[in-house]
Amino acid sequence: EKIVIGRFLNISAIGVLSVVSVILFIQLQSLSFQVASEQKQIEELRQSIQQSNSDIQIEVEKQKDLTIVNIAGTFTLLCSVITMFHMSSHLKKMNQPFVQRKIMAILWMSPIYALTSFLSLLLPSASGYFGIVKDFYESYVIYQFLSFLIAVLGRGERQIVVDKLAAHADHLKNPYKWLRCLFHPSPEESDEAKANAVLLECQFLAMQFVFFRPVTAIVSFVLESMREGDEGGFSSPDFIIMMIENVSVFLAFSGLLKFYHAVQDDLAWCQPFAKFLTIKGVVFMTFWQGLVISIIFHANTDNESDKDKDSSSQSDSGYSAKSIQHILICMEMLFFSAAHWCVFPAEEWEEGYQVKHGGGPTFAFDDFASDVNMIIDSGKRSRNARRERKNELDGAKRSPSFGTMDSRNDASEEGEMPTIDSEVV
Repeated sequence: EKIVIGRFLNISAIGVLSVVSVILFIQLQSLSFQVASEQKQIEELRQSIQQSNSDIQIEVEKQKDLTIVNIAGTFTLLCSVITMFHMSSHLKKMNQPFVQRKIMAILWMSPIYALTSFLSLLLPSASGYFGIVKDFYESYVIYQFLSFLIAVLGRGERQIVVDKLAAHADHLKNPYKWLRCLFHPSPEESDEAKANAVLLECQFLAMQFVFFRPVTAIVSFVLESMREGDEGGFSSPDFIIMMIENVSVFLAFSGLLKFYHAVQDDLAWCQPFAKFLTIKGVVFMTFWQGLVISIIFHANTDNESDKDKDSSSQSDSGYSAKSIQHILICMEMLFFSAAHWCVFPAEEWEEGYQVKHGGGPTFAFDDFASDVNMIIDSGKRSRNARRERKNELDGAKRSPSFGTMDSRNDASEEGEMPTIDSEVV
């Protein structure tokens, strides 16, 4: 009986343990299922949060892009409005059409630069085409400025310009020999022939830039669209095109400066140098500004790519160097349009116009400098006067107390005794 009872108890314990094990197994399976379902929910929630964050970032970027575009568009609109008002003032006072036509061609420069940059922001895929338009008008304005100077000097008559150049024939440099095929008669025949050859040379040198610049811009655009990787070096097509552009620019400006130096006294009344700065300032400022932005942008991109690939992918989603350049150009053209209004006034071409000196808004720096020079000169005069008085006193102390022999003789002749210094006694 004890054996039976023992076996029964063992079987009962085994059964209880088995039931408990089954219950624990079921509970563990249920718990693991709950954990898996909760982990799945957490993963789905994490993915939804990431998606929401990415959507928010995309929306923020869109709003930022829209804000930047609105700012650039506002500056472009203001630039165009100022230029249109300026051009309308010339149209109302078209007293010298042969000159003011050139001015109006020059005034188009600011709105064209601003509009092409703004459209490049809206349509990045077409920015290359807009760049070609910008480059062409840049070269065209350079020639129009030379044509403007010729029109001002000759009042629409080329022969008048030749006669004024002939008056300075002694100071004119001989034209390039490789352009002799364009000159008739030969420059050596007379001063008038030399003046005519120099004028034709200046026009040719400025005009070749009008034809070369669009061609090089188109070739650069085609090469950039066909480029598959980074191609550089002195033998690359880009470098060759850049050298051709630099040579063309050098020739254009050499012709422009040659004409300006020959007749600068005759044109001084219309302040041609200030006008030239407002034109070439657009070109030089945008070029060097774009170069600096490109260098900084690529340097930052290289540093980020070395540190982390994710940061480089984020930088790709931001603004490129060209986009930043377009935004700045839209802003800067507003100020250049205002500068054009100041240096190309319509009143300048009215009959009886007199040059106004100091009539416009100014910071009066010249007056301040004049006052500073006056104070400095006054201090110098005061120091010189004190130095002279000191020298006189030193000379008086070094002279003998009894005076000179001539003074004693003069005193004795007059019947007076010479005075003796009491200190010496």
